[in-house]
Amino acid sequence: MARGGQGDGVIIGVGIDLIEQARVARVLDRWGERLVAKLMGPEEAARLPRGAARVRAVALAIAAKEAASKALGTGWTRGVVWRDVVVDLGPPVSLRLDGGALARARRLGSAGRTRAALEVRGDLVIGQVRLLS
Repeated sequence: MARGGQGDGVIIGVGIDLIEQARVARVLDRWGERLVAKLMGPEEAARLPRGAARVRAVALAIAAKEAASKALGTGWTRGVVWRDVVVDLGPPVSLRLDGGALARARRLGSAGRTRAALEVRGDLVIGQVRLLS
Protein backbone atom coordinates (compact mmCIF):
# COMPACT_ATOMS: atom_id res chain seq x y z
CA MET A 1 0.00 0.00 0.00
CA ALA A 2 1.21 3.49 -0.73
CA ARG A 3 2.27 5.47 2.31
CA GLY A 4 1.55 9.11 3.09
CA GLY A 5 4.08 11.64 1.95
CA GLN A 6 4.43 10.15 -1.52
CA GLY A 7 2.11 12.56 -3.30
CA ASP A 8 -1.00 10.45 -2.71
CA GLY A 9 -3.12 13.39 -1.59
CA VAL A 10 -5.31 13.84 1.44
CA ILE A 11 -7.13 10.85 2.89
CA ILE A 12 -10.86 11.63 2.77
CA GLY A 13 -12.13 8.33 4.11
CA VAL A 14 -10.87 5.00 5.43
CA GLY A 15 -12.73 1.71 5.49
CA ILE A 16 -11.75 -1.64 6.96
CA ASP A 17 -13.58 -4.95 6.72
CA LEU A 18 -13.12 -8.58 7.80
CA ILE A 19 -14.64 -11.49 5.90
CA GLU A 20 -14.68 -15.18 6.85
CA GLN A 21 -13.80 -17.37 3.87
CA ALA A 22 -15.90 -20.23 5.28
CA ARG A 23 -18.97 -17.99 5.23
CA VAL A 24 -18.27 -16.97 1.64
CA ALA A 25 -17.92 -20.66 0.70
CA ARG A 26 -21.35 -21.43 2.23
CA VAL A 27 -23.01 -18.52 0.44
CA LEU A 28 -21.39 -19.46 -2.89
CA ASP A 29 -22.56 -23.06 -2.44
CA ARG A 30 -26.10 -21.82 -1.91
CA TRP A 31 -26.34 -18.99 -4.47
CA GLY A 32 -23.46 -19.64 -6.89
CA GLU A 33 -23.29 -17.37 -9.91
CA ARG A 34 -26.38 -15.44 -8.81
CA LEU A 35 -24.34 -14.06 -5.92
CA VAL A 36 -21.39 -13.21 -8.16
CA ALA A 37 -23.72 -11.41 -10.61
CA LYS A 38 -25.16 -9.32 -7.77
CA LEU A 39 -21.69 -8.32 -6.55
CA MET A 40 -19.86 -7.86 -9.86
CA GLY A 41 -20.32 -6.87 -13.45
CA PRO A 42 -19.42 -9.37 -16.19
CA GLU A 43 -15.88 -8.03 -16.72
CA GLU A 44 -15.00 -8.18 -13.02
CA ALA A 45 -16.59 -11.62 -12.58
CA ALA A 46 -14.67 -12.97 -15.59
CA ARG A 47 -11.38 -12.25 -13.79
CA LEU A 48 -12.28 -14.59 -10.92
CA PRO A 49 -10.43 -17.89 -10.90
CA ARG A 50 -12.25 -21.21 -11.11
CA GLY A 51 -11.94 -24.05 -8.63
CA ALA A 52 -10.64 -23.84 -5.07
CA ALA A 53 -9.15 -20.34 -5.49
CA ARG A 54 -12.58 -18.89 -6.34
CA VAL A 55 -13.81 -18.70 -2.72
CA ARG A 56 -10.70 -16.82 -1.64
CA ALA A 57 -10.93 -14.41 -4.59
CA VAL A 58 -14.61 -13.67 -3.93
CA ALA A 59 -13.85 -13.13 -0.23
CA LEU A 60 -11.04 -10.72 -1.14
CA ALA A 61 -13.33 -8.81 -3.50
CA ILE A 62 -16.11 -8.60 -0.90
CA ALA A 63 -13.68 -7.32 1.75
CA ALA A 64 -12.43 -4.64 -0.65
CA LYS A 65 -15.95 -3.62 -1.70
CA GLU A 66 -17.17 -3.45 1.91
CA ALA A 67 -14.13 -1.42 2.97
CA ALA A 68 -14.71 0.97 0.05
CA SER A 69 -18.36 1.47 1.04
CA LYS A 70 -17.19 2.37 4.54
CA ALA A 71 -14.54 4.76 3.21
CA LEU A 72 -17.35 6.47 1.28
CA GLY A 73 -19.39 6.67 4.49
CA THR A 74 -22.46 5.10 2.92
CA GLY A 75 -22.44 1.35 3.30
CA TRP A 76 -24.74 0.13 0.52
CA THR A 77 -27.09 3.12 0.67
CA ARG A 78 -27.37 6.58 -0.90
CA GLY A 79 -27.20 5.19 -4.42
CA VAL A 80 -24.03 3.11 -3.88
CA VAL A 81 -24.35 -0.53 -4.98
CA TRP A 82 -21.95 -3.48 -4.97
CA ARG A 83 -21.23 -3.30 -8.69
CA ASP A 84 -20.18 0.37 -8.38
CA VAL A 85 -16.96 -0.75 -6.68
CA VAL A 86 -14.86 -2.70 -9.21
CA VAL A 87 -12.00 -4.72 -7.75
CA ASP A 88 -8.95 -5.97 -9.60
CA LEU A 89 -7.07 -8.38 -7.33
CA GLY A 90 -3.89 -7.69 -9.28
CA PRO A 91 -1.21 -7.77 -8.25
CA PRO A 92 -1.25 -5.02 -7.28
CA VAL A 93 -4.81 -4.82 -5.97
CA SER A 94 -6.76 -1.84 -7.29
CA LEU A 95 -10.24 -0.40 -7.04
CA ARG A 96 -12.27 1.63 -9.49
CA LEU A 97 -15.33 3.57 -8.39
CA ASP A 98 -18.21 3.84 -10.85
CA GLY A 99 -21.80 5.06 -10.78
CA GLY A 100 -23.15 6.01 -7.36
CA ALA A 101 -19.83 5.25 -5.64
CA LEU A 102 -17.98 7.70 -7.89
CA ALA A 103 -20.70 10.32 -7.47
CA ARG A 104 -20.47 9.99 -3.68
CA ALA A 105 -16.65 10.23 -3.80
CA ARG A 106 -16.91 13.43 -5.85
CA ARG A 107 -19.36 14.93 -3.33
CA LEU A 108 -16.75 14.24 -0.65
CA GLY A 109 -14.03 16.04 -2.63
CA SER A 110 -12.36 13.03 -4.25
CA ALA A 111 -11.88 12.28 -7.92
CA GLY A 112 -12.45 8.63 -7.01
CA ARG A 113 -8.80 7.79 -6.33
CA THR A 114 -8.22 4.97 -3.85
CA ARG A 115 -5.48 2.89 -2.28
CA ALA A 116 -6.37 -0.62 -1.22
CA ALA A 117 -4.68 -3.38 0.75
CA LEU A 118 -5.92 -6.94 1.16
CA GLU A 119 -4.54 -9.61 3.46
CA VAL A 120 -5.41 -13.21 4.29
CA ARG A 121 -4.90 -14.47 7.84
CA GLY A 122 -6.11 -18.02 8.27
CA ASP A 123 -9.81 -18.04 7.42
CA LEU A 124 -10.09 -14.24 7.62
CA VAL A 125 -9.69 -11.80 4.76
CA ILE A 126 -8.93 -8.21 5.76
CA GLY A 127 -9.62 -5.33 3.41
CA GLN A 128 -8.55 -1.72 3.82
CA VAL A 129 -9.44 1.11 1.45
CA ARG A 130 -8.39 4.75 1.58
CA LEU A 131 -10.39 7.27 -0.41
CA LEU A 132 -8.01 10.00 -1.58
CA SER A 133 -8.48 13.61 -2.70
